[in-house]
Amino acid sequence: MSELRRDPVLRRWVIMAPERGGDLLPRRADPLPRDDAGPCPFCPGNEQFNPEEIAVTPGDAGWAVRVTPDKRPLLRIEGDPERRAAGMFDVMNAIGAHELVTDTPEHEFTWADFPTPHMVRVLEMYRARTTDLRRDRRFRHVFVLKNHGAVWSRYQHAHSHLIATPFTPKRLEEELAGARDYYRMRERCVFCDQLAEELRAGTRIVARNGEFVTFTPFASEYPYEMWIVPRTHAADFGTLADGSLVPLAELLVDALARLRGALGDPPHSLVLHAGPLDGSDQAEFHWHWELVPHLGHELGMEWATGIFSNPVPPEEAARQLLAARPKAAS
Repeated sequence: MSELRRDPVLRRWVIMAPERGGDLLPRRADPLPRDDAGPCPFCPGNEQFNPEEIAVTPGDAGWAVRVTPDKRPLLRIEGDPERRAAGMFDVMNAIGAHELVTDTPEHEFTWADFPTPHMVRVLEMYRARTTDLRRDRRFRHVFVLKNHGAVWSRYQHAHSHLIATPFTPKRLEEELAGARDYYRMRERCVFCDQLAEELRAGTRIVARNGEFVTFTPFASEYPYEMWIVPRTHAADFGTLADGSLVPLAELLVDALARLRGALGDPPHSLVLHAGPLDGSDQAEFHWHWELVPHLGHELGMEWATGIFSNPVPPEEAARQLLAARPKAAS
């Protein structure tokens, strides 16, 4: 069985998953040709490949959004964490949730193609699943993760992942620690202050509406990295009001369409970072989406030291993304 092991130096949890040994095979340089991939398990009519449904949003002809258990989950919902010592080390069972979201029944559609009403359906599903997973007291955080154009992916059909963890992952732990320190010093949310500064400067703003802002962060680690942040302070994505779904959907589709217009649809990843499920850090944290295009492999120094180098300043990235005016989604 998979287990979680904590690195006592870097203070991060690592999933030991021997059943995923096939992932050690060299990753392909190019996507697998579609004809070699076999029937798409995400397309309507092929539900037998993922028969167990967790949740479904009805559509005009069947379903519009479908959630199933991941067939090769990194974290499994059955059992208890059973936190324990292994000598000086900390170990627990790889308990959590790993759900697969089929974002659309349309095989060729990507988020950049989504009409706003359909993007709203996807966001509604994320919100509903976050609310449901919160009821499981074993879990501390829920993430939404989406990869597009990954060369190792066997299927091109748009899908995403909902992952619940019984611990705080390292990247989010660093964000939380920084937000707590800032709040302790200034009694203000660092994300709110950052957003105010971006709006004041204006040179890194990509898009905005009455409720959300898309910008390229001042100290972007990756070229053309974008964040989508609510103007109103909130730590919990699960409490997002119905009236905020449309403006958020509009900016998510807009960001992906601009990325495609500026860079020719590069592989990319999106992640939703939100506060802890137990409701703590409500004043300190601010939920947000992070979008990062994959334009090359990490350099040795980035892996060795955690120091990133970015050849495209965020101001230049924002200028190019602003110039890539996408066709408005209906």
